[in-house]
Amino acid sequence: MLRRKIIIGAIGLALLAGCQGTPRYGGGFHDAEGTYQTERASRDADNPNIASKYAVDPIAFGAVIDKYIGRPATGSGPDGKAMDCSEFVDQMYSEYAGIHLPRTTENLFTAGREVAPGDLYFGDLVFFDTGGKGVSHVGIYVGFDEFVHVSSTDGIIISNLTDKYYSKRFLSARRVME
Repeated sequence: MLRRKIIIGAIGLALLAGCQGTPRYGGGFHDAEGTYQTERASRDADNPNIASKYAVDPIAFGAVIDKYIGRPATGSGPDGKAMDCSEFVDQMYSEYAGIHLPRTTENLFTAGREVAPGDLYFGDLVFFDTGGKGVSHVGIYVGFDEFVHVSSTDGIIISNLTDKYYSKRFLSARRVME
């Protein structure tokens, strides 16, 4: 089900990119109040200064992510062992762009630059405090209020930032590729 959702989303993004000439980088943005918007994406679509700011191609990066959706956390790591959230993020960026990111969530939390909740784009890292002691979980924003991450119980899944659990625990977002 989740795999199908990603495939449909990627096809939709491909159609948008093909019809309008410039990728929409996740299909829109969130304004300062956290409401999903699409107007800015359309307004700035032909502005090369805006488009060139975002180095992550949602179609290509989505294809890398899609290979992992639905896998259990156990056995998904490159070494055949369980993959945690920061290892997943590093693996996705390694496969997509050949770069390695810091290996721990704490170190990822200082990588790149901070992104306001109203400026989230495909590929941005989203951070959460799931244990009440500071940053403890990371995922990759994939647009439309959704992010992909590793759940210790459900494996590699897509969740929604507006879900009660995640919205209460959201800390910050960072952009590691520009």
